[in-house]
Amino acid sequence: MWGHGLRIDSIPLDTWCDHVLPDAARDGLVIGINWSGPRLVGWSFTPDEVVNRLAAARTVT
Repeated sequence: MWGHGLRIDSIPLDTWCDHVLPDAARDGLVIGINWSGPRLVGWSFTPDEVVNRLAAARTVT
């Protein structure tokens, strides 16, 4: 089974943006958004794309 032993944890959005995303960018990782189902269907974005989308969403609210 995929993900056996993984757990979900909550962190503040600012911490994720300021620490996790830069680390992911440095390591060449992509961010999986809204993956669901047995085949993990969803979207993958670069950390920069995630930052840009969050910035755009913050200006709309």
